[in-house]
Amino acid sequence: MDQSNIDRQLVQDLAGTLHAGVDLALEKNVVVVINEKAERLDHFSFPQDRGGYDYFLRRLEGLRQKNQTAKVVVAMEPTNYFWKLLARELEEKQQTYRLVNAYTVKKHREGDQLDRSKDDRRDAGQIAELSRNGKTTQTQLQKGAYEELRQYATLYHQLMQSIRREKTILWGLIGQVFPELVRAFKDLEGETYRALLMTCAAAAAIRQLSPDVFLTQVRATYSGKRLCVSKLKRVYQLAFRSIGVTEGLQAIQLAIQVHLTQLQVFETQLEQANGAMTARLFSLPEALYLLSCPCLKPTSAALFLAEVGDPQRYQKAAQWVKLAGIQPVPNTSGRKQRSRTPMSHQGRSRVRTLLYFSCLRMIQYDTRFAQLYSYLQRRKDNPLTKMQALGVLMNKLLHIWWALIQNQTFYNPSFGLSV
Repeated sequence: MDQSNIDRQLVQDLAGTLHAGVDLALEKNVVVVINEKAERLDHFSFPQDRGGYDYFLRRLEGLRQKNQTAKVVVAMEPTNYFWKLLARELEEKQQTYRLVNAYTVKKHREGDQLDRSKDDRRDAGQIAELSRNGKTTQTQLQKGAYEELRQYATLYHQLMQSIRREKTILWGLIGQVFPELVRAFKDLEGETYRALLMTCAAAAAIRQLSPDVFLTQVRATYSGKRLCVSKLKRVYQLAFRSIGVTEGLQAIQLAIQVHLTQLQVFETQLEQANGAMTARLFSLPEALYLLSCPCLKPTSAALFLAEVGDPQRYQKAAQWVKLAGIQPVPNTSGRKQRSRTPMSHQGRSRVRTLLYFSCLRMIQYDTRFAQLYSYLQRRKDNPLTKMQALGVLMNKLLHIWWALIQNQTFYNPSFGLSV
């Protein structure tokens, strides 16, 4: 936790501020309220519904009046979607709330409870204590198009994960019945390959067919424009030397058909989600400035803005750097040092991944970025390794994106000159 952020939050809290720690759950939320001296004033629970929220707010107001204080701060972990429901309610009532990192809560609780005991009231009390000490974040709900973009991005990542899972299952099934098939087809993208899988994926089944019958069956399933006959002939030859299993072929063939159909459904849904996400991207004022950068495609720009949200919420590019977790942090113990310039890796991994591949594209398509990448590795003083140089470029690229948005300007290749 950045000490400057802690100090800023402590200054914002008036004398006598009460801190209500809320441990969120599906059916019942537990609350512990403490004062600025860490004295426990109240603890109670309320259900996750309208009546429960009204009761929660009335009880907080009663405590505020009883203790004659001007402010009550509600703190909670960003648990599932529960925190969004409560945060929206608190915003409507103009009630101050903050979020506490779940990892921070766990470690502080374990430090206080050496026997590792845990229950909802302990968690709520720990959350309230962290709020009292200023160890919270300023994360707030996204609004309007940015929230919609984030929901699209969530769906996009879920569909991508589903597609990867289906492909992994398919490769496992194909490897059982025809492991040599990868010599003819390298991936699952081709229409000819998919027609083959839907027809007869097992080498033992292909061996029972004549060449003409085999091609006819695959062509009957094929929906593309041009069947790749040469590859199918090679598949037919490989089938006679295959070591694939010969038992349970009907069940495996059905499994392949089911998972391939599911894969195609997920791919269609991904196209729909990607189309809606990019359409929402172009409704945002910063889209054209970001897309002027040669390494960014509409999908990548949409995923980036979905992670960072409204750029106007930030005061400087360093906040983006910290959000991505690419700022260098010390990691030494005695004479041991993990790296000269270690990244924190404590931010959002999706932003880091996006920056990493964007930098690789910038090196490929932008001459001056490539020159800077080479210079960082070959300079006389403190030359960097390839990965360290990429880390510097990731930081630089994030600052460039920040400048494009804040200055409302388009990318200029001269941006790659400065270190």
